Amino acid sequence: MVSGRKASVVPEDFKGQAGAVIVQVKNASDLPNKDMLGESDPFVDMELEGIKRTTRVIHSELNPEWNETFTWKRYTPLTEESILLIKVYDYEKILKNKLLGEAVYPLKDLVRLGAQEATVPLRDRDGKVGESRLNLYLEYTKPTLDPDEDMEEGAIEETSVHVPDEGEQEIEVAPGETQGAAKKKKKSQSKQRSNDNNNNSVIAAPRSTMDRSKLSTKKQDFQVRVKVHE
Repeated sequence: MVSGRKASVVPEDFKGQAGAVIVQVKNASDLPNKDMLGESDPFVDMELEGIKRTTRVIHSELNPEWNETFTWKRYTPLTEESILLIKVYDYEKILKNKLLGEAVYPLKDLVRLGAQEATVPLRDRDGKVGESRLNLYLEYTKPTLDPDEDMEEGAIEETSVHVPDEGEQEIEVAPGETQGAAKKKKKSQSKQRSNDNNNNSVIAAPRSTMDRSKLSTKKQDFQVRVKVHE
């Protein structure tokens, strides 16, 4: 049986894997007898944040065994203040169901451990703890968000916009790139272009005023004429 508000409605803005609180109601012991004829017909009513789960009725039994498992889907994490409200009733066909015992069970240890066995003492209507006990097994899995959504559970990423001063060259920033990284990239590209321009420049070698390759190595003949006067 399920009652209460919107037990498993997924929030529109939820993106991720739902968690769960799982409670196995195992058995109870030494429940009081509220029936005039026969014995109590107990069932367990549990409530977590306004969402209820109820076991079947076991007739004429003060030490009932249910071994029923119930699940609450979770789209937000439990906190250390979370509690499970428990009430055990004697079922009545015509009259109002009679309270056999109740408890407020804190879930802080379940949040920390993830799973636990629990023997819960039950209080009567006057708040007194008697001999009645309820045995449970509990498990908890935390809901997980998609990586894009899991930024400190809703934190907004801060971004800044750089407005170039007059005369300053505007720098394009790629998605996911910081302004500093874009400036460094722009500076590196400018330096690379400067180096490329220097490597492409041709400096002409100075030409010699005398081309030694044109000098002749041929031997020269000289004639000397002598005139003799008598």
